Amino acid sequence: MMGKIAEKEYEIHYYEVDYKRRVLLTSLMNYFNDIVTEQSDSVGISIDFMRENGIAWIIYKWDIDIGRYPVYGERIKVRTEPYSFRKFYAYRKFEIEDGDGNIIVSARTVWFLIDTSRRKPLKVTENMYDAFGISPDKSDALETRKITAPAEAGTVKEFSVRYSDIDTNRHVNNVNYAAWVLETVPVEIVLNYTLKSISLVYEKETFYGEVIKVCTSTEAQGDEVVCGHKILDGDGNVLNKAETRWG
Repeated sequence: MMGKIAEKEYEIHYYEVDYKRRVLLTSLMNYFNDIVTEQSDSVGISIDFMRENGIAWIIYKWDIDIGRYPVYGERIKVRTEPYSFRKFYAYRKFEIEDGDGNIIVSARTVWFLIDTSRRKPLKVTENMYDAFGISPDKSDALETRKITAPAEAGTVKEFSVRYSDIDTNRHVNNVNYAAWVLETVPVEIVLNYTLKSISLVYEKETFYGEVIKVCTSTEAQGDEVVCGHKILDGDGNVLNKAETRWG
């Protein structure tokens, strides 16, 4: 048995698009985060419930594939479905459908449940299975891409973590890592290619006031350009590794 499906319609606003009037990747990720939060609220696993019980869902992996970018003024339908639970982990799928019923964006994600006081993983609780409609017998994992942090970097940029980067879990919101990564892609790639996919793996949290460093390498692979990324804290620890593919 698959989990409960949630759907919501969104209109692409002007402040959510790039200079070509295409929706920003970060806007797509915000839609995904918005609908999963709304679904959690609707099944009784709200932000307040999580805080009162000292638990939180933390993103571990994003795999996002973009077939077509919706544009300014377009109406889209965003759909999410919890796929399975496996010990500490939760697997969830997302899709974006255009007005003609075509799936234009898809994503696979891995999350883990933590004890917020200890910042340690917590085995998925029984009430989570009931709330999201997941059978205890379903524990197979969604397949996600394997990526490695680049050994060398052609582009390096530093960013300071701002108040506005912090989310309700009191660490940097997962979407901001993608924004930092994209800021380090050489402008000639951004102008001449289209981002087709992004994979992100979150290794460590980061918090307000820290200065992080993003390192990016680029490699031509046929008609595509593949960028490898790693985000480091002030001590050189890897906070996040990512891969973007441009075609």
